Amino acid sequence: MQLGPHTLTPYRPEMPILTLAPMAGVGNWVFRLICARLGARMVGVEFINCRTIAERSRRAERLLDFCDAQIYDQTGISLLAAQIYGNDLDLIAEGAREFERRGAQVVDINFGCSVPQILRKGCGAAYLRDLDRLYRAVRQTVEAVSVPVTVKTRIGWDADQINILEVVRRVEDAGAVAIGIHARTVVQKYQGRADWDWIARAREASSIPVLGNGDVFCYADALRMQAHTGCQAVMVGRAAMGNPWIFAGRLGASLRERVELAVEQVRLMGQYKGERTGVLETRKHLSLYFKGLPRTSELRLRILRAETLAELAEVLEGRAESQAEEEEADLSLSAAEAAALGWGSTG
Repeated sequence: MQLGPHTLTPYRPEMPILTLAPMAGVGNWVFRLICARLGARMVGVEFINCRTIAERSRRAERLLDFCDAQIYDQTGISLLAAQIYGNDLDLIAEGAREFERRGAQVVDINFGCSVPQILRKGCGAAYLRDLDRLYRAVRQTVEAVSVPVTVKTRIGWDADQINILEVVRRVEDAGAVAIGIHARTVVQKYQGRADWDWIARAREASSIPVLGNGDVFCYADALRMQAHTGCQAVMVGRAAMGNPWIFAGRLGASLRERVELAVEQVRLMGQYKGERTGVLETRKHLSLYFKGLPRTSELRLRILRAETLAELAEVLEGRAESQAEEEEADLSLSAAEAAALGWGSTG
């Protein structure tokens, strides 16, 4: 798959190209790097408001920490796609320039977020009700940067207003090099089933690559989506939160692998946000990595109550040493688990 000067290839020849979707509160450089090392061919930054970029705040600097970009640039293991949203076209273009300056290899514009407060401000999926404005946002951003511009969107506002084929035409005309499509409407949010048929129709109508998204709970789902739609890549969101091994085409991981990854993730998060905050923010992943443990088990409670890296490492490593090496655990999400994680996505 070609994105401007960049060629994306599968992690292994028999696999689809898998990418990490932008996810609010999840897509920091630590998690991006973990997914890239495991096989994600492009990793999405958690979406950033165009008005936040000019702020001189600790939060803005953390969101704009693209320190992993240098690794991808030097090794070629992945591409960094920084996602922006907002209702001011000039600020979106200016923000895109700042993303490029900080090392983003791709700029992605969010036209898919269905969060009510985002929609009320004319951001995210609100653009689906004004495609002339959507076109101008893409065109102005394309003209502002030298890196490829992509978009992420939904199939339409509701079942009676599905306009994804027109959206594809507009973003192509505006100069976008690819489009990611979450196969639900705005009104659906994360409820009901994703309609992959619309991804297939968009793929047939599109001259640019289409990245399919929605209801990919495990690697087998990614295979089914590509076979069903013909999309050039599959964008994985919530499923990656509990199973980053999905990018290697795996069902999950052994206990030892999960322990080692958990310790490494918390260590890196400690560098990123400080030890206590790093441990706290990694718990959402740990609860999924070790979801096979009973909710009332002492071990699970100790994992989720640990406040320091040393404490967490002691608990996890003690667990690994007390157990024989197990087979690969199934970390696939159920539909109910995925619905509960809907807060972690942006489109």
